[in-house]
Amino acid sequence: MKTQKRWIEKGVNLNLLTENIETYFQDKGFKTRKDALPTGAKILIAPKHLRDPNANIKVTVLGSPQDFTVELSISEPSRFATILGLSTTLFGGGIFVLRGLKLQESLEKLEKKFWSYLEEKITYASRSYSEGTP
Repeated sequence: MKTQKRWIEKGVNLNLLTENIETYFQDKGFKTRKDALPTGAKILIAPKHLRDPNANIKVTVLGSPQDFTVELSISEPSRFATILGLSTTLFGGGIFVLRGLKLQESLEKLEKKFWSYLEEKITYASRSYSEGTP
């Protein structure tokens, strides 16, 4: 699942925005790692209980304060679990279907709440910029 949104003429401090994104996920119990990119940043996000350094969620912020995009990419391990469960239902694999569907539902809620949070932060930062407040 990958979604992307673009903002134009907002005047948002992208460093502060990426810090807000990191804090958002950390407050929800995730561990984060921020990597600098030539025109932005990439934030890798994973549940704290996983040891795998490859994140399940990735947020990329690219552009300039006046024209930037944010991309949210969520890996879908639940799709595999659902397919596995469907193919093994006769042998008791239905639990995989249920787990996959619950995980998918949780990821969809997380995505929706993330975009609402981000819109709020960008609106506030944009208002501060237009009013001359840093």
